[in-house]
Amino acid sequence: MRFIFLFFISVNVYALSFDEAAKSISKHDTILYLDAQSKMLKEDASINGSWGDSVLKLSAKNFPKKTLKDNETPMTGVELGVSQKISLTTKYLNKKRSSLSMSKSVELSRDDQVNKMLTYLWEILILDRKVNEEIELLNENLSWINKNLKVTKKLYANGKTSQQALLEIQIRKSEIESEISNKNFEKSQIKDRLNFLISKDQQADIEKETIPWKLLSNLNIDKINLKHLALKEKVKASEYNLTASKLNYVPDLTFSVGYTKRSNIDGRGDFVGAQIQIPLPTSSVKYSTHSKAIQQKYMSLKELTLYEKEKLRDTSILQKEIRKLKEELKILKDKTISFARNSRAITAKSYGIGNANYIELLQSEFKLQNILKHKIMLEAQRDIKAVSLIYILGGKLHE
Repeated sequence: MRFIFLFFISVNVYALSFDEAAKSISKHDTILYLDAQSKMLKEDASINGSWGDSVLKLSAKNFPKKTLKDNETPMTGVELGVSQKISLTTKYLNKKRSSLSMSKSVELSRDDQVNKMLTYLWEILILDRKVNEEIELLNENLSWINKNLKVTKKLYANGKTSQQALLEIQIRKSEIESEISNKNFEKSQIKDRLNFLISKDQQADIEKETIPWKLLSNLNIDKINLKHLALKEKVKASEYNLTASKLNYVPDLTFSVGYTKRSNIDGRGDFVGAQIQIPLPTSSVKYSTHSKAIQQKYMSLKELTLYEKEKLRDTSILQKEIRKLKEELKILKDKTISFARNSRAITAKSYGIGNANYIELLQSEFKLQNILKHKIMLEAQRDIKAVSLIYILGGKLHE
């Protein structure tokens, strides 16, 4: 049975490097959707920049109703004509540029989404590390409790402690075992999140030695990130669109030429003709289109301004929170943890010779565990906030 279990694990769980996991994000459905949207907008640029198709017209003119002959009247003939819409301004060029800028904006948003999903990958890895460290801590505590449980049993056998002490330590042991079980379930949930992110059907693990933790220490960044660039392209698109809407007040003209083949009964030969059509601006379409373009530009500018303000705010808050966490961790590592370890060791030694009771013993163990768990949590918070800061500042989340 053990062989079968190990075989099952080897088939259904596999490891990949951080680099492989990061690259697989570009194949996620969210990214592929944005890819398609960007390509669609590029095609829109060709459509919006076009004057439209030429129109070929073939018409039979002035055939007698009764005979339908082509040689009874000099006005009878077959006309072949071609017409084409012609713009007198550069509005179609500006419409094309607007669509291309929107396509570029979506392309940058796509790259920004890849970076955002890389932050999700980092968060998963940080949480996985946190859970692993907590499991290691709990196993260490379980070993310590088991050791003192043996001491308690000896004390109880010698009549130096009560049955209540034995029961309380056994209860504490079961509590730690329950916590370990819960953490293992939590670890499984983290794997589910990882598999969804990297689009894998099988259970996957990231090879721990390939994770570039050093990237999280590089916080001295001052760049315009991809989301910022995407919003700037969006503003540019709205500016081109506004220019096109202004030029739209100058109407397009349609120029047509025609050639009429006749029977020539009057000796005048075939006819040629030309025509120009210009629409009259009697509807409200042009005015509403221009007003709409003004509002679109206003909205895109406000969106960019709001993001710039939010970026400054979030950067300042994250930098201060990271400094606060680092200071707290320094105090924990330099002083608190050392004091708590010494306290637990002294209490355990005193308990073994009957100079401390089981309550003091459990309190010293519980206090140290909480301090160490707090340290692990602070380290996770520090790194998650570092990832968020690097993303906002446009730094590298992937080598």
